[in-house]
Amino acid sequence: MLWLIEVLRTYPELTLFLTLAFGYQVGKIRFGSFKVGTVPGVLMTGVLVGQLGITVDNTVKSIFFLLFLFALGYNAGPQFFKSLKKEGFSQVLFACMVCLFGFIFTITIGKLMNFNAGQASGLLAGALTQSSVIGVAQDALSRLDVSNQKMMMDFVPVGYAVTYIFGTIGCTFILTTFGPKILKIDLEKACLELDQQAKMEEKSVGDGVQTGEVSYRLYEVDEKWVGKTVADLEWPLDDEIDVSLYVMNPKRHHSFIFPAKEMVLAANDCLAIAFKGKDAAQVEWRGLGKEIFDHRLEELKSDTVEVYIGQSDSCGKTMKEIQKEALQKGVLVSKLKRHGEFIHYHQGTVVGKQDVLCLEGPTSCVESVLPFVGKKVVKTDETDVTFMGLGIVLGGLIGIPALMIGKIGITLSTSGGVLIMGLLCGYLHSRKPTMGQIPPAATWFLSNVGLAVFVAVVGINSGPGFIEGLQSSGLIFFLAGLIVTAVSSLFGILLGKYVFKFSPPVILGATAGALTTTAALGGLCEKANSNAPVLGYTIPYAIGNILLTVWGSLIIMFFS
Repeated sequence: MLWLIEVLRTYPELTLFLTLAFGYQVGKIRFGSFKVGTVPGVLMTGVLVGQLGITVDNTVKSIFFLLFLFALGYNAGPQFFKSLKKEGFSQVLFACMVCLFGFIFTITIGKLMNFNAGQASGLLAGALTQSSVIGVAQDALSRLDVSNQKMMMDFVPVGYAVTYIFGTIGCTFILTTFGPKILKIDLEKACLELDQQAKMEEKSVGDGVQTGEVSYRLYEVDEKWVGKTVADLEWPLDDEIDVSLYVMNPKRHHSFIFPAKEMVLAANDCLAIAFKGKDAAQVEWRGLGKEIFDHRLEELKSDTVEVYIGQSDSCGKTMKEIQKEALQKGVLVSKLKRHGEFIHYHQGTVVGKQDVLCLEGPTSCVESVLPFVGKKVVKTDETDVTFMGLGIVLGGLIGIPALMIGKIGITLSTSGGVLIMGLLCGYLHSRKPTMGQIPPAATWFLSNVGLAVFVAVVGINSGPGFIEGLQSSGLIFFLAGLIVTAVSSLFGILLGKYVFKFSPPVILGATAGALTTTAALGGLCEKANSNAPVLGYTIPYAIGNILLTVWGSLIIMFFS
């Protein structure tokens, strides 16, 4: 055993990976509906490993924390800037007020309990379940010229670890149990009503909403179509009932042939038809004939290609005009993406220069129409490292300048600057998907493993101080965290009810989002047997992640 300890001390990089391996496993442990989580699991594992007197270079911690913050901003950017628009402003304001209240109340409790800057930061991180506060607060503390700097920095993860558990469980319990009682509702019934209302609003968008995957079916021509042309069969469907339908490779005498518009249909012809899956009922109603099966039909199915409109001729045209003028040979628009999100559309929807169309059809046919529609968005597993690297550098440079208040320098810090630049980069990519691509798998690694590595190093390096701090302040931290979590959760519920007057499911989801407690959202959806609370969660969650992270730096000035 001694040889292993000596190896870990000599090669701290192996210690780091060992901490990650066991920490992720600890994070999977469940107690009922409560899951320990990756960050607490890695932190506690790091603390235990740190008792061996092992030290990992803090540069490793800084690098991975910046990668995490950039990925956090990159993922949240599109939703964040979208939320600033008029339709999401009320939820933005709600989240800002809940986060500000949590910040002020944490400061108040910290002052009453005579916490130092590190203790208050740890309280903020755990009670409001925002792990990124650990790094931002320690970064700010590292610039203070005080004798007890190391002790305060060690208190940050102590406060987080002690208060995080109730921060998660307590918020979930309050929102799922006390929330419906305060709002005087049956949560499941309220969510059902909201779901029905949402469906009615979606339906009111208009008939012919063209979303969904393309279906391919094979029909033996009905006698009523014999003697008519392919154009006769396609045209009425397109103009009369607003359904896009194309004949793909008619089968005659056991062979597939080219589907010319003027081709006259004959008895025993078989037609491979391409149409939106949602339009199956209308297609059946037209009575094309008897549906049959042919294994060669599988060859007609194809991949979906995303096309960026940009400055192409398609910009400013309606969906119907694009379908008629630019798309041929069974190529259909299956989805429309705007600002990074798929949206509903109809034949009259005007396509903008920053929209992305998802075209579906035979590969060769799709490729042939691309020049007339826009620029193909190339799907790749490669990360645009130049884009990411420059984003992190520029963000760091933005965060360095400090505003001096007395002897205290208030600054975004490199971490805050990188978060802001991540938001901008994510937004730019959503507006122009051909620029700055970072695949989902890469952003998952950067955000999840980046934070885990940072927390592992924090745990390892602060291990001895962590235990000492826990012994001296553990109970005080827990009580303080309980108060901050409970009061902040109740404030969100009452604010949503009496000031913003959101619907009850939205109030509960928005409170969970503003406090960045994903477990609470899961508990709400499970108890309501509905995803309705998500309607209030997304925008406040994006705002909460950003504001609470920034608070980690600002809280230091109130205790210095």
